[in-house]
Amino acid sequence: MDLIDKIEEILHKIEELKPIIDLHYDNQKNVVGYITDEKFNELSDEDSQKLIWGALKKNLESSDLIKIVALFHETPLERVERLNGYKSKNSQTSNFWFHQTPELAKYWLFIDIAKFQDDYKSFFLVISEKNNINKALTFVYNKEVLEFMELEQDEIYNELYSNTFENAEAEIKLDLMNKYEELLSQQLYGKANMYWYIYENFKLTPKSKNQLFFTNNEISMIENSLKKIDNFSIKNDIELAIKKSLVFNTTKIEVINPIARN
Repeated sequence: MDLIDKIEEILHKIEELKPIIDLHYDNQKNVVGYITDEKFNELSDEDSQKLIWGALKKNLESSDLIKIVALFHETPLERVERLNGYKSKNSQTSNFWFHQTPELAKYWLFIDIAKFQDDYKSFFLVISEKNNINKALTFVYNKEVLEFMELEQDEIYNELYSNTFENAEAEIKLDLMNKYEELLSQQLYGKANMYWYIYENFKLTPKSKNQLFFTNNEISMIENSLKKIDNFSIKNDIELAIKKSLVFNTTKIEVINPIARN
């Protein structure tokens, strides 16, 4: 029996749940996906994950369990929000993030976790066309590192994601802090300094893949960095977004130019 079929059969047998199950294989043939149920309104994140993984650990061999990278629980409302392009859950369910500064500089953050043979890998890519930021990092977690971190199978994805997200966010915040310091040297203090918010209410906004639109310069920056990273599933979504953006940018030029000639 196919692994996804096995997982669905097990989850449908959990008495407390009547789940909607949305699973798929990533590029490395590992399982990722969502389990939706009203029951998760009543449970904490920890208890929801224990309910799911408790059933899986009782019914699957370890050789199957290690192929399950991430199973996200969600309520029906969260499912609707996710499918409509807004991700209400925290950073563990978002691959794409965005921030725009008061000077309209855009920061894109792409992040993903995957299992490659015996190793888990995470990566992030941060780009900002206006501020000339283009940084990509990959982190490798082999079996020995994971054992040292004392992580259970169901904890691996969330922990690695959290670590990677914090590193990526720090890159963006550091750049903005430098801009704050530059304005500070011009005697712009407190809220007179447009970057004051970096210390109080900075936030990254999650984006769905159908909300991704890039300028041609951003596309060049992204493509150069994607050549250097492993075959994470997120690359497929980014490449589709690039194709869509190129079409949009071409259309925009064709519409604007005739007006400009008049």
